[in-house]
Amino acid sequence: MIHYGPSALRYVVHRRLHIQQGQAERPQAQDLGARIYVTATIAGPADSVGYPATFTVDSIVPDSGTPPPVAENVSKARKLVFSGRLLPRGEFVNAVPSDSVLAQSLVQLLAGFRDFLPRIPRDGLKPGAAWTDTVEATQKGASSEVSRRAIVRSAAAAGEDYAVAHSVRLEASSTYQVAGAGQNGGQPFELAGSGSSTAVSFIAVDGRYLGGESRDSAALTVRLPVQGIAIPVVQLTHTTVAVQP
Repeated sequence: MIHYGPSALRYVVHRRLHIQQGQAERPQAQDLGARIYVTATIAGPADSVGYPATFTVDSIVPDSGTPPPVAENVSKARKLVFSGRLLPRGEFVNAVPSDSVLAQSLVQLLAGFRDFLPRIPRDGLKPGAAWTDTVEATQKGASSEVSRRAIVRSAAAAGEDYAVAHSVRLEASSTYQVAGAGQNGGQPFELAGSGSSTAVSFIAVDGRYLGGESRDSAALTVRLPVQGIAIPVVQLTHTTVAVQP
């Protein structure tokens, strides 16, 4: 049986987003991307909530072509630390960032690390296991709040070697609904929509997360009550995670 436990690992996360908004005949598209260098530390012993854990953003390097205002903002994220607790199933909770304003401005790229580690059964992961979770979470940005409810179906394949370690391949797929509201430039907005995602992750038999790849597709509608208009938005996200030496 595989369990998460004390460890200290460095990762590079490459996240790319393609955002298209507006009607099909006059769409506006934006591409964002960055490599996020992260140190994840899980300490023991666990308390009644879980293991004390920190995610430290050592640096963020924007991809070429990322709009200058976005690139300038992400480049500021050095030694941004999220401190919290890691639950047995892999969820990072009670997270407190060292700089809340900076963390909220980067929420689209970082998401607070709540689901950085793959979700596993509370009593541990074993090859051949399959299960379904209902996951509800709220993500707060600088001036917005978005809730998400997902149905996640997961299956653990037989063991295989990955990143020079014997590991279990974990495959997950999900469908979800999102809803939220906030302000942009002083103007209120509301959003709602749905999406789906797939992920392949690798967890070593000693409980270390070795990385993986995920793809997410969301179709949203953003309503601007003051103007009385609705804007369709499509967001595609591709993420890879790899352990650094």
